Amino acid sequence: MKQVLVVLICFSVVCFVVSGAPTLIRRSCCKKYSKRVPDVKKILHYEIQTRDGQCNIPAVKFTVQNRRICSDPRNKNVIRILKDVPKKQ
Repeated sequence: MKQVLVVLICFSVVCFVVSGAPTLIRRSCCKKYSKRVPDVKKILHYEIQTRDGQCNIPAVKFTVQNRRICSDPRNKNVIRILKDVPKKQ
C-alpha cells in the first residue's frame, strides 16, 4: 500500500512539473510599440503579430538591419508602409 502511494505521489509531481514547463515553440512578442516607424527602404521583412494567448497586443514587427521594431498596426504611417513593402519585394 505504501509503495502505491509513493508511486502516485511521484507520478503527480512529474505531471505537475511537465505541465508547467515551457513549450518548445518560443515566440518573441512585442510588449510595447516603438515611437519610431522604420524607413520603407530599410525594411527587410515584416510580420503581423495578433493578440492571442501568448502575445497581448496586436503589432507589426519590422526587421530592419537585424533589429526588430514593433509598430502599432493602426498607425497611419504603418498602414502606408504595409501597402508599399509588398510592391518593393
